[in-house]
Amino acid sequence: MPRLTGPVTEDGALVKISIGWSIIAANKLRVAGRPVPMRIEAFALLDTGAEVTCLDSTLIEELELPLDGLALANAPALQGIAFASQYDASPSILHPSGNALAHLTLTDVSVLELPLNVLGYQAVIGRDVLAKCVFLYNGGRERFALRY
Repeated sequence: MPRLTGPVTEDGALVKISIGWSIIAANKLRVAGRPVPMRIEAFALLDTGAEVTCLDSTLIEELELPLDGLALANAPALQGIAFASQYDASPSILHPSGNALAHLTLTDVSVLELPLNVLGYQAVIGRDVLAKCVFLYNGGRERFALRY
């Protein structure tokens, strides 16, 4: 069971992630003879207060993810309750060792588009992903640990 640890920064428990197209959407592109956009890296906040994983608009645009619909989002730090665009993606939490076998990779996750850059990070990893992990937040020592 891989374990990832890190400091709790001023912004919270941040991890490096990689985002790509969902497996289903990537396969559709391949069948159509079109290239699949390269995965991109970003920093994400581990947030037990977020129900779903969210990506900043710049990540969505860079990946050219196809729109999957709209969903209601409640983001008090941003615009409050509003509709947000929904996409399918394949996020990976990158293990600092660089060993691909130690990364937590999910293949088809519904994500919401929110303007997160103003908060200091580009993504939020919500309970949809954290439910597959053990997340320990040690505020007294300003450290966190994630096992998956």
